[in-house]
Amino acid sequence: MRNHAVLTLSRPAALRRGAILFALAWAVFGVATIGAGSAYADEQTGQTDHAVTVMTQNLYQGTEFRHIQELLGKAEVSFPEALAATTADYTTYVKTRFKDRAKQIASEIVQNKPVLVGLQEVATWYAGAFKETNPFGLPDPPPTEDFTQELIKAIAADGMQYEAVSRHDNNFTLAFPIVTEASFPYPGANVGMVESGVILARTDLPPGQLKLSNPASGTYAAKIILKNPITEPPSPIPFTNSWQSIDAKVRGRAFRFITTHLDALDSTGTVRYFQAKELATVAASSSLPVVVTGDMNSGLKSSPAAYGALLEGGLSDTWTAAGLGEPPLTCCHLAPKDLATDPLAPYTDDLDHVLTRGNYSVLDEHLVGNKAPASPPSSFIWPSDHAGVVATLAVGK
Repeated sequence: MRNHAVLTLSRPAALRRGAILFALAWAVFGVATIGAGSAYADEQTGQTDHAVTVMTQNLYQGTEFRHIQELLGKAEVSFPEALAATTADYTTYVKTRFKDRAKQIASEIVQNKPVLVGLQEVATWYAGAFKETNPFGLPDPPPTEDFTQELIKAIAADGMQYEAVSRHDNNFTLAFPIVTEASFPYPGANVGMVESGVILARTDLPPGQLKLSNPASGTYAAKIILKNPITEPPSPIPFTNSWQSIDAKVRGRAFRFITTHLDALDSTGTVRYFQAKELATVAASSSLPVVVTGDMNSGLKSSPAAYGALLEGGLSDTWTAAGLGEPPLTCCHLAPKDLATDPLAPYTDDLDHVLTRGNYSVLDEHLVGNKAPASPPSSFIWPSDHAGVVATLAVGK
């Protein structure tokens, strides 16, 4: 997600009780012992001694809310104008077909057998009948689409089992009314999305291959603070970013796995720079070797301050350590109007990385989901606006 913002609305008095919801929550998981996999293993376990494959993937939440962003900066936005924008952005989410995209991402996971997968922009979408008393409230459960469960289900359909072992919910929650075909031109439904970060781990291999413990997550002190003009009086809204971690032991070699999604809102890069410094401190706080993965919204070429702060903080980029050159371009496959359907769409930014701290050697690293079929079907869609990054590492003592 890049350059999201909050919409200023003017609307009927009956709707002034509503507000866009932003909330933070913690998810706590117990200790687990599961099987590990790697691209460097026998067919069953996918690993040799002390080699572990990890992956990072931004799932793309389904819309960049571009139509809402186009209304920003206006002194006043009418409620019908706002409804047109929210409806268009929700329609984009529907058209970007996560169930189809999840199958493609699942296929890459099954092919590469990562033991741990760091996921960003993990959306949970809700929809319900329009509520005039709470038009900007999140609809009641159950969700209409849970990206975590859809992906786990798609992986299972391909013959492997994964589960969420660490997550952080409510990086932000955005809820709003939309117009439906039956209600046009009036509000007909309330919809909303909760954005999270998640770590998946493989669960279907022989006992003892991998032991997991100490799931944790946290939000960064550096954040965007926005004013929500819908509330009366306008209230401050923290737009947060988070990290998730899990401690892993593979055949006696232990390490900490961390995944994150750094800020995309601040065009100056200042917020993500300070978040990166916090992340480097989180990594340094562990006595274990550390693997850090994620969408950093920063790279050697793209808004490099945050990426530089991670390297200065003691982390090493596995792509360059593997002798593959500068970090690869991994973002963003978005055609006009936010529809990621153009098979010729180029990558322009180097945002997604696998970094390490400690005694590691890099056995292999490559991108996934970054190539369209030679003859794309008429229903073609990219798995995500980001490529995934897969790294196989030898973990030292």
